[in-house]
Amino acid sequence: MLINPTSGTPKAGILLVPKRLALDSAAMHAAQAFARQGYACLALDLNPEPKTVDNVSARELVAALAKVQQSVGELRKAIGGGKIGIVGAWLGGTLALLAGESGADACAAVCPHLSLPLGENSLLQQPLHAAAALEMPILAVFGELDGEIPLDEIRALERLLSQSPADDEAYTYPGVGHAFFDNEPGNTEYREPAERDLWMRIDRFFAAKMK
Repeated sequence: MLINPTSGTPKAGILLVPKRLALDSAAMHAAQAFARQGYACLALDLNPEPKTVDNVSARELVAALAKVQQSVGELRKAIGGGKIGIVGAWLGGTLALLAGESGADACAAVCPHLSLPLGENSLLQQPLHAAAALEMPILAVFGELDGEIPLDEIRALERLLSQSPADDEAYTYPGVGHAFFDNEPGNTEYREPAERDLWMRIDRFFAAKMK
């Protein structure tokens, strides 16, 4: 679903990859937040059922990644050219890191899964390996108390980004968990101030990297 700014020409396009691949209320909430910031936001619906890293298949990930890569060009055409950023959290953030050949201009990955249960002949790279080869700038964001992403993988990505010539960025929000940005009812990890800061942080990053 494409959500345009309420007024004026979009300053850029954002391709939003849902955290569980299926379009849900949290993804729509985020898309509307980006539209209020002046972006044209295309929120993708990549799977008929919500998926987690524990039950998604490699086949589903390959199909979702192909759709993400295809959608970059579709969004660019829809806004009449211009820059495109990819934003994703959890599995969506993983796909953002894997979408290096999509033609996007920057990506923001929020609490992405950095390793996947892939077979030897998988068509996919591990996200950490993919991030090392990306030419587009990366913003990677984590929660200090994230119990889903191994700390050694977070530190490995931080080291990789610090050594990149693309002026990548990494930030860890203190005192918050894996779902700090997710306003779904019943989510005890949700922290509204951190969520608001996250949207502003992504906006500043894209403004600097997608001039």
